[in-house]
Amino acid sequence: HERTPPPRTATMAHGSGWMHGLVKAVLSGDCVVVMGNAAQGGPPPEKTITLASLVAPRMARRDGKDEPHAFASREFMRKLLIGKQVKFRVEYAVASIGREFGQVYVGDDNASLESVANGWAKVRQGGGDQASNHEELVAAEAAAQAAGIGLWTKDPTEMALSVRHPPTSFDPNSLLPAMKGRPMPCIVEAVLNGAALRVQLMTDGADTRHATCTVFLAGVQAPAMKTKSQNQSQNQAAANGDAAAASSSIDEPKPEPFAREAKHFTEVRLLNRDVLIVPEGTDKYNNLFCTIRAPDGSDVAELLAQNGLVKVVDWSLAMMTAGAATLRAAEKAAKLARRCMWRSYVAPPPNPNSLIGNNFLGTVVEVASGDSIVIADSDTGAERRVTMSSIRAPKMGNERRGIKPEPWAHEAKEFLRTRCVGKRVKVSMEYQRKIPTQGDGPEIVLDMGTVLLPTDQLKGEDNNGVTELNVAEMLVLRGLASVVRHRNDDEDRSLRYDDLMQAEQRAIKGKKGVQNKDKPAPVHHVNDISQNANKSKQFLPFLQRAGTSHAIVDYVLSGHRLKLSVPKEGALISFAIAGVRCPQRDEPGAAEALRFVRHRCAQRDCEIDVEGVDKTGTFLGTMTYSSPSGGRQTQTSLGLELLRHGLATLHGSYDPNRHANGPELVTAQDAAKHKRLGVWVDWSPEKEAAEKAAAEAAASSAAAGGNGHETAAGTQTVAELCSLGVTEVVDASRFFCQRAGGDRAAWVHSQLQALAPNSSRVGFEPRKGAMVAGRFTGDDEWYRAIVVSVAKDRGIDDSVRVHYCDFGNGESLPRDRLAPLDPTLASTPPLAHLCALSHVKIPGPTKDHHRDANNLFGSLVSVGAMDARIDRRGRVPDAPWDPDAQPEWRVTLGVDPDAGNGDDDAGDDADDGSVQSVNAKMVAAGLARLERWVRKDPAAKVLVNAETRARRDRVGMWEYGDVDSDDEEEERPKAPGAWGRRR
Repeated sequence: HERTPPPRTATMAHGSGWMHGLVKAVLSGDCVVVMGNAAQGGPPPEKTITLASLVAPRMARRDGKDEPHAFASREFMRKLLIGKQVKFRVEYAVASIGREFGQVYVGDDNASLESVANGWAKVRQGGGDQASNHEELVAAEAAAQAAGIGLWTKDPTEMALSVRHPPTSFDPNSLLPAMKGRPMPCIVEAVLNGAALRVQLMTDGADTRHATCTVFLAGVQAPAMKTKSQNQSQNQAAANGDAAAASSSIDEPKPEPFAREAKHFTEVRLLNRDVLIVPEGTDKYNNLFCTIRAPDGSDVAELLAQNGLVKVVDWSLAMMTAGAATLRAAEKAAKLARRCMWRSYVAPPPNPNSLIGNNFLGTVVEVASGDSIVIADSDTGAERRVTMSSIRAPKMGNERRGIKPEPWAHEAKEFLRTRCVGKRVKVSMEYQRKIPTQGDGPEIVLDMGTVLLPTDQLKGEDNNGVTELNVAEMLVLRGLASVVRHRNDDEDRSLRYDDLMQAEQRAIKGKKGVQNKDKPAPVHHVNDISQNANKSKQFLPFLQRAGTSHAIVDYVLSGHRLKLSVPKEGALISFAIAGVRCPQRDEPGAAEALRFVRHRCAQRDCEIDVEGVDKTGTFLGTMTYSSPSGGRQTQTSLGLELLRHGLATLHGSYDPNRHANGPELVTAQDAAKHKRLGVWVDWSPEKEAAEKAAAEAAASSAAAGGNGHETAAGTQTVAELCSLGVTEVVDASRFFCQRAGGDRAAWVHSQLQALAPNSSRVGFEPRKGAMVAGRFTGDDEWYRAIVVSVAKDRGIDDSVRVHYCDFGNGESLPRDRLAPLDPTLASTPPLAHLCALSHVKIPGPTKDHHRDANNLFGSLVSVGAMDARIDRRGRVPDAPWDPDAQPEWRVTLGVDPDAGNGDDDAGDDADDGSVQSVNAKMVAAGLARLERWVRKDPAAKVLVNAETRARRDRVGMWEYGDVDSDDEEEERPKAPGAWGRRR
């Protein structure tokens, strides 16, 4: 060992020449380093003492050879003194060699005398200074020599073992294959810095015993004793011949802040101690990283991190088999306490993207990709899309856009589908990740979290007694996803990030999935015939001959229409339940039917029997899926379940006698009717009979060539009798109506009051066209609203213009009166419909009687819900608040419900000329006039008579005579001709 003078001189505690200290190191059998009391501003002072009048065998330096018994002599002194409090004094010094000689006592025992008496040192002969107990040492030496112990042994075996024989060529990395994660005994020979040590292995194997290697603490990085720039400056000074500058640089090294403290901390606990090292891995420079256990069993890296003397680093932490989370917790505690390296640490402000604490239980509904799933919240029923934290799975791509899936993308998604869909999971939300989009589109916000799957739902798998499995870790372990590398200061990461890193190391070692660059990913060929009617017709015989076929629900398009994957045929088809129809788009019950089918069938295995194919290429047939019943799985008919819950109806043309399950479907529908479930909530036998009679009458009229309500497409439209309430009046020509009766509006309102105040606003930013929850200033209640516009300069104007889509009114709200809307409520179509009165025209804003028309209309509709008839349906406007938006419904308000659907205001024409409908009253008051085509329709005689009386009596707009103008009139839309042209 190289004996160097202490780095600086200091006074140790002493009295009468004796000093006290702690033995920090034992360099050889006759030389020790004693450390004094703690000093302010750095490590305590040290003194190197050579035992007076003793000569011990010399241990080998680099590539040298020990003198006989040198290691045993050092070991005796090491075990006697290391880490113990001693009393010592300097008896003489030799200035020429810069060494001090003295006596050392541990307790009442003299270290020199003990070493000589046990035969591990000799007494120096000759003149010069001698130890104060020289005669006692000589006597002890004679006794040891007579006993033939230690250096004086004559035993050939002991003589042969007296010299160490370390392996001539030793590669530390050779320890990993067999010893990774397993403790190995060794002695720390030197501490290079707080996290780097030179150790001597004390294993039993001849190929490793006494081998010396440098190891680094896994998971942490200590400040450097000398920076790279200092080394370069020294080398440059020497190259330029500036010996003084080079010498100055060497004599006065400038370590990084707290490098001395970190090194001293490690030396006091480990230098010359027996420790256990646990090999963990190597870096790209083949440096060996280990976990080191101190003699008391403590983890040295954890102690350093607790005291703020090292930083935790991810690239090294990933090698560890255990204890990574403990290191992070220790570093966090040191930061909060501002210890050493963290003395200037300032805690970051609260993370606006953090979702920690927003945990929930749910059932997996759908797998969107290899790292993203849709989960139905058990408490609210809302569907929430969760992207797994800190991992990335291969992307599925988009075949229609020409983007091919990445290798292993299908396997990752299929793994999640088979393991998770339909299973109960625990979700720990952690943070949000914002992804910018191209152009001016809104950025995508991903909710990131950890999904835990209880193992009691996994059959046939050995989970080694683990009750919950991290789904992300399962993917990484199988090589189906990789771990995202975060910056050290990036707090947006998985709370189980270290487990993910360890799983990835195992996947790399096992060459699994994406971690095996030599093995190509499986190739999948899918024939998508769902959008091609000709291919579907050609494919029909194959499915019919196959009989009952196994399929996987790829996507649920609506309550009765699905996209299925047929693995055996390698095809992707569009499939619909034969004879069964669910409400579509904005029809009442559409959202409930879609949710019902998604939660039971989405991405599940099913069985289908194909009966035929329609003209669009959609296959028709029956479908069964597996559902729990009585503790076991049974096959359930989807069409039967939809009818049983009132979420679907049978087609009018469906003949139950032509299908094996036809009578059963009819029975299920009749049962739902009488229970008034779902779409049958307003059903009554009388109403059904009336609607049937009206339909027959309309059919008879059409067959006889009568005037029905034709659309632009030339189809016959049967009017619908219902009860409507006017919720908002823009003017007499534009107003919003809501269906009266039923409990949909009340349900939406109650759900909003329960969910909106408690919804998280983290990362919420209202954007134009988005549906949100708005708190109406009129009553401080929450309502569904669509963002019409957002103030550009938020610093000056913080308002957001919204349209309440269930009522038709709007207002400007501050952002604190807005909240994100639950997906369940957002999927329900708006309840308010933009309407206009059928067959009549209201004076425009520039006309004289516009205000009078508005006042009369407002008074007529203020009575609340009224019987009405929807005469014509149009397309739902994208922006109903736009003044140029076309009405969705043309309606007649205040009709006689007993008059049927046939004629406008039938039954209203009394002898005294009285009228009942709002439409006719507006015309009779001279505040509306008929469209020209209506005057030619015999079915509109009441409106024609009302207008005739208004003209005759010169009321309203007719006060000064006829106001008709052919330029202002619009012809009734006609059906297209046989070749698409108008007749």
